[in-house]
Amino acid sequence: MSRIASQPTGHQCRKCCSFCDRLVHPSGCLESGCEYLYLYDDEQSGRRFMGCMNKVFSVEIDLELFHAAQQTRVGFGGVRMTGKPLERCRSSVERAYLGNGSPFDCVNPTFFDSPVAADDAFDLRDAL
Repeated sequence: MSRIASQPTGHQCRKCCSFCDRLVHPSGCLESGCEYLYLYDDEQSGRRFMGCMNKVFSVEIDLELFHAAQQTRVGFGGVRMTGKPLERCRSSVERAYLGNGSPFDCVNPTFFDSPVAADDAFDLRDAL
């Protein structure tokens, strides 16, 4: 039986033992009034969800749970970036593991630079 390993993307770095991921913060989408943020109501559950039309993040977030998390000291936090961010996207890099010694020494410091932002133009033909 063969397994297909997931290939690293430009939004994750696995070159050392820290395992870093780029995150986008949906709270920034709401605060900036981003026109690519969509909301929809699920008729079955009666719950409202939000997502990104540009697929900067691909998950759909339950709005009630998001607002409840925002009321805490920590807030909702970030979700893994899956697409090219726009200039206005609030993002960060998070390390999965902290450790000491050479296995945890960063060998890709440019990964922490801001990702190259995509144009603000959204074109449906990009997904076809």
